[in-house]
Amino acid sequence: MKPTRFANLMTKQLNTAPIVLSGSSRSPIFLAALCAFVWTAVAVADVPAEVRNSIDRITGAKGSYIANEGVYRVSFARADVRVLVGRRSLSPSMGLSSWAAFASNVHHEALLTGQLVLFDDEVNPVLSVVLDNGLEATGLGSLFLFEQPRVMSLDIMGVGDFQKLAFSFRKALDQIRKQRAASPQPRSSKLGSAVPDNSNIDPGPLNAVLSMNGEVRDGVYRAAIGRKAIVRGEQIGKEMGISTRLVIARTNKLALAEGQFVATAGELQSLLKTLRSSGIDITSIRNRTIGEHPQFIFVHFWGQGEAIALAKHLRHALNVQVGETGEKI
Repeated sequence: MKPTRFANLMTKQLNTAPIVLSGSSRSPIFLAALCAFVWTAVAVADVPAEVRNSIDRITGAKGSYIANEGVYRVSFARADVRVLVGRRSLSPSMGLSSWAAFASNVHHEALLTGQLVLFDDEVNPVLSVVLDNGLEATGLGSLFLFEQPRVMSLDIMGVGDFQKLAFSFRKALDQIRKQRAASPQPRSSKLGSAVPDNSNIDPGPLNAVLSMNGEVRDGVYRAAIGRKAIVRGEQIGKEMGISTRLVIARTNKLALAEGQFVATAGELQSLLKTLRSSGIDITSIRNRTIGEHPQFIFVHFWGQGEAIALAKHLRHALNVQVGETGEKI
């Protein structure tokens, strides 16, 4: 990538003019600040015009270039579905737009960050497409309160070359269009609509599969595994919410599973891929605390099926988290 005009100028000056330091200017702080300033200037690189044209062609957008940051940004308004808050419609300019931003990267050709605005029936199909095409999912949550239909935002990022990143983003957009072509109005999830109201889960087989010692209360199976983190100088764990929690309810033949996985940043993408490949739906990806070490992300999930089959899917996800990549149970 070509350096910016400013970075070119700085590099030329550094190569041709001696730097004379005297007195306090020789201080380590001054030298560190100078190096950081120069490095920042050199590190900002262009997204060339031919690359910007290629991104437009691939994504079907006409993006905008922010030259002082070296960022090319494309945006897609979600004007295909009417969103109401009370009796008022939300315009796309009020947060109802998907976007992706492209920049040159130090260790790869390009870096992408972005956000996909999704409705309930789009979330998991689009999430699968994102993960299967080399992008990372970094957050998932609601955008508003009291809106109809519900609006979710999926945060994404990726590194690689510009064209591959643009194609991956385009595939996510195509999946959204596919969902809306099949059903112009978003459909609510039917998860749990066919299961019995009462719960009567047998814990024995689930404990054997999960290698846990869960308990049953009111016919509902519950199990948890704690992890440790340091927050504000104190160690916290399972009882303060740093735990993977699994709940299986209804009957052994037709059950619902819900809960959360707690994952480090390094574990997150493989965990999401494993859950989605097993047909488990992701309902949110979020932080719960700030400043903890290590950083933990909480992945909330839902699933429906035979209780023992759900337990096997969840056990496989736990195995993948700790580096066991063998066959599913």
